[in-house]
Amino acid sequence: MMKFKLINNEVTDEREKALGNKVAAECYYIMIAGTLVCLVYGSLFNNGVISADYLLYPLLISSIWSIYRSARLSVNTFGGSGMTVLGCLLVAGLFTLMIMSANYRYNHDVYHNNPLDPRYLMAWPITYTIYAPVVFFMNWALVALGRYERRRLEKQLDDLENEE
Repeated sequence: MMKFKLINNEVTDEREKALGNKVAAECYYIMIAGTLVCLVYGSLFNNGVISADYLLYPLLISSIWSIYRSARLSVNTFGGSGMTVLGCLLVAGLFTLMIMSANYRYNHDVYHNNPLDPRYLMAWPITYTIYAPVVFFMNWALVALGRYERRRLEKQLDDLENEE
């Protein structure tokens, strides 16, 4: 059986892995609680309309919490994680899907309510070729940042050992 690997995850030790999972669980709880609050707000005060803008607030809060909590726990969040080539291609495809669905929703009269319109179909590969290099560059930047942070952490640990 072939297993698709989308993320290369290199963890230095079990402590770092456990603390990273703890931070991820806390962020998950923040996202669930924030989404529940947005659902209740939308159903009670906004005539049942749940705006995507409200759902961005829990994402922003959990992202800030993740950075803060990782720094407090001394967890190297950018350790050695990075996406594989297949993962980068799938993320670029997801971005393309999101952009093109919004494109069709806002410009459906231009496409004459036909999702098989040649202009719309030609926009798919153009959008994909624009965003694929961006995803690969961001992945490269995160992996480079992870290597730098790992070297910095190892240097700090070596300095602590030398002081003793």
